[in-house]
Formats: sequence, C-alpha cells, structure tokens
Amino acid sequence: MSVNILFCSRNNIITRAPLGGNIDPDKVVPFIKTAQDKYLLIALGTVLYDYLQDQIAAGTLTGVYKTLVDEYIVDTLVHYTMVEALPFLAYSIGNTGIIKNLNSEQGASPSKSDIDYLLQKELSTAQFYSERLVNYLIAQNTLYPQYLATTGFSDNVYPDKGQQYRNGWVI
Repeated sequence: MSVNILFCSRNNIITRAPLGGNIDPDKVVPFIKTAQDKYLLIALGTVLYDYLQDQIAAGTLTGVYKTLVDEYIVDTLVHYTMVEALPFLAYSIGNTGIIKNLNSEQGASPSKSDIDYLLQKELSTAQFYSERLVNYLIAQNTLYPQYLATTGFSDNVYPDKGQQYRNGWVI
C-alpha cells in the first residue's frame, strides 16, 4: 500500500477530469496516491490492489487486468483524485507559506458553496464509477481470483462489495 505505483497517469487526469487548460497537472498528481489509498484500496482489496501494482511496476499488465485498469479503475481514480484535489487548487504552498491564488482579470474566486457543489458533483461521479467497478468485479470474479483472496495478515483490506440490493422486501 505504501508503494508509489500509480494506477493512472498525469495524462489521464488532463484528458478525463474537468480541469482548465491553465492548471498545472503536476499540482493534481500528488492527490492520485491519496485517492488510491483512500478509495481504490477499499474497492479492490489488498490482494488485487497489490497484484495490479506489481504488474504495473513490472510493465506486464495485460489481458483482463489491463481491461480492468483502463476501462474501470482509471475513471474511478480520476474523479476521486479530483475530490481530493479540488479544495487545494486555489492555493499554492511554498517556502513562504500558503498563498491563495489571485483572481484573474476575467473571473472571481468561487464561494465555499460553489466549491462544495463542485466537490459533491465530483464525488457523485466518482461513486458512480466506483460502483461500476465493484459491480464488474463481482460479475467477473472468476477472471480476477485476487479480488476475493486473502493474505491472512491483520492489515489485509477486504474489498467493499457495496450494497447490491437496493430495494426493500417484497411480500
């Protein structure tokens, strides 16, 4: 879990997140690791998470695992990364401390309620992709034996399979 292998790239953030062209994507990249640890580890579980990191590090990610990353994990991670990054994008942290970025000539700083609204929208989108990921893993669990596997260690995180039944009892 502490390895700095990222499941998505800087380019994924640029092309799939609602960032303006003048935002430095390098300001967002550190939040990928945070989003991975906080949200993706819980969705995948320790065994599958570690397996995918090992495959990515070795450059051997292929087949159904590449499909899993490219078509399900990246979208989930991009939007959870934005959830983590949005509160910080208006600030710069440097040697002189924390500085709020000044307004441009064409715009004004958003209010807290505006930022909260954007956070809620990104969170909703991230949750959609996360549920889609989990549903796919449950439906295709024979393709991904690591999904339901365990290492037996006390720090093992088991995948959160979400709430599969949303309707009440029918009598």
